[in-house]
Amino acid sequence: MGDGVALEALLCSDNPGTWPEETTWAVFRRILDQESPLPGVGAALARYGEVFASVYAKIAEEHTHCSARYYRQADGTPLVNPLNLEHFTRMLHVFSRRLYLEKAPETLLDCLFFVMRGRCGFNLFYRTQEIDQFFPLHALGSVVGYGEFGPFIAISQNCTIGHNHGHYPTIEGGLWMGPGSSILGKSKVGRNVRVAANALVVDRHVPDDVVVFGIGTAIKFKDNHRDNRSIIFDRGLDRYVKPAQS
Repeated sequence: MGDGVALEALLCSDNPGTWPEETTWAVFRRILDQESPLPGVGAALARYGEVFASVYAKIAEEHTHCSARYYRQADGTPLVNPLNLEHFTRMLHVFSRRLYLEKAPETLLDCLFFVMRGRCGFNLFYRTQEIDQFFPLHALGSVVGYGEFGPFIAISQNCTIGHNHGHYPTIEGGLWMGPGSSILGKSKVGRNVRVAANALVVDRHVPDDVVVFGIGTAIKFKDNHRDNRSIIFDRGLDRYVKPAQS
């Protein structure tokens, strides 16, 4: 399982976010193997090392722009920590989505989704588009369904992005969702929108650069003068990253 990596020895190591890529891959597979409802998942994933390498590179690059200490060290070194459930959740969705595009067996993909639901506490299916700069922040009980997503989406606990009568939202990017908030149906959400705690947006157009309050037809907007990305990022804010087309 460890492919030459002595996993037991890692218990005596510091700062798992700085483990080499191959060590992170070994630990990632071990977690999936242990948490899967079927045996043999770790061995079945061994052939997908190149896919994981691309996932690792994506997460590391995004973490170079983050200011929080559990995303980046003081010297600028990005952290990719498979023992941090936020990092793990991000890696798992990108990995499972890319395996889906590689036409990996459906049962294997469902085992990964089982871990996403059971261990991560997050409902994010492998058929859902890969989201660039996606940050699940203490996002237990949250659901992200189908839709169109631009770069940078930060989700907190008990949030929902989902359908209403079979229609899903379009989100331009730069979105911050407060606890218990929801965006449903044919909603079109502009860039740099902050959805307040417990707000409910259903089949509505939301303009750029606003904070959204309220529920349903009673929602209200006020100006959002802050770049939502600056809550997490302190670098690269002048850069527009095109959304993933996967």
